[in-house]
Amino acid sequence: MKKNKVVIHLMGHDYALLTDQTPEQVQRTARYVDRKMRELAITTRASETMVPMLTTMTLADELLRAQDENTRLKREMASAKAEQ
Repeated sequence: MKKNKVVIHLMGHDYALLTDQTPEQVQRTARYVDRKMRELAITTRASETMVPMLTTMTLADELLRAQDENTRLKREMASAKAEQ
């Protein structure tokens, strides 16, 4: 699979990535992460070295909550189908 080199910007720093994702998808993800990092930097007043860790924990929490919700909805749908 072809690899794309994509430069992303996070908190004023540039990072070059080599990925099989489209540049548009990588940039979309980077914008989301950058926005989260900036929000946490403002709301927590954490040091620049702590912001990436806080962002990682926040995004992991969002992911796990979304997975839990997805599982709950799948169970509801399966239960509704079984009742039919």
